[in-house]
Amino acid sequence: MAKPKLTELSREDLMKKAKGLKTMMSISIGLAIALAFAVIQGYLKTRELDWAILTIAICTLALPVTSYSELKAVREELLARG
Repeated sequence: MAKPKLTELSREDLMKKAKGLKTMMSISIGLAIALAFAVIQGYLKTRELDWAILTIAICTLALPVTSYSELKAVREELLARG
């Protein structure tokens, strides 16, 4: 299934897409912070890093980084439509 172009979407669909992207990005940032906090707490207790959780926390940060360009394009399309 091909993704529709942003110009083909209605204003309401663009606003839903922007809201979904913002929500997804904020959840992933919160999750990465929580995982990093867990790694720090574990390190302070045992003096050993839990590399599995640390790797997951770092990978979780990839979602907002990759989604930002799509959110920027949606915002530009909304601004262009006025």
